[in-house]
Amino acid sequence: MLCSHQYLRVKRKIEDNEQVYEEYEEEIQVYADRITTASDHFDIKDVLDITFKTMSGDRGFLYLHTTRGVYSYFTNANPEQLMEIYQKIKAQK
Repeated sequence: MLCSHQYLRVKRKIEDNEQVYEEYEEEIQVYADRITTASDHFDIKDVLDITFKTMSGDRGFLYLHTTRGVYSYFTNANPEQLMEIYQKIKAQK
């Protein structure tokens, strides 16, 4: 593994007639040949780009642009290192 970055998965459910949000911390992991998350696996050749949209401070959405569509991940920290490593991998291919 070359790099990892934490993101939040938010689950919404109804308990006692009230809406409740549960947050789970998960990781995006970057390898030389793939990027994996808790629920998805992408070959590096299928990832077209990675972008980040800041919401407030370092919080924001990390977007994986893939041949299967765009996948968004909410994160509390700027994924600059992850994006730099991805760009280096793509430049070598």
